[in-house]
Amino acid sequence: MPATKIMVAYDGSECSRRALNWALASQKEAARSIDVVTVVSPMVIPVSYEIPNMGMDISALQESQKKVKVAELEQLQTECATQGQTISTHVLDGNVAETLLEYSATSGAELIVTGSRGESGFTRLLLGSIAQKLVTYAKVPVVVVK
Repeated sequence: MPATKIMVAYDGSECSRRALNWALASQKEAARSIDVVTVVSPMVIPVSYEIPNMGMDISALQESQKKVKVAELEQLQTECATQGQTISTHVLDGNVAETLLEYSATSGAELIVTGSRGESGFTRLLLGSIAQKLVTYAKVPVVVVK
């Protein structure tokens, strides 16, 4: 029985875009709900880098990053709508892999679709660390799109 609710892990990378395209193509075959989920990781600066009175507000930087991701997903939602496809978008805070796994469990996702590699600097790895964690720990099937 095909999945009726699909979660796509999306970070803006080319691989995650291919994963979304794969999910959209599979949606045409049956009525499916697609949730596109982006996670903004908390910014942590080691104590040794903190310089008093430098005006560095980490929470403001994090909020700015979140606003950029929200705008990016709104644009993606508009692009999909012009092609006659509907997606729901979600920008969450937290550890990327843990937050994606938690969202998939609580949202009732029946399938997770992810790119093989994301935005991280380790693009030479065969399988990105997030994709690997999703494949290893998800309670539902995971499709990894190259």
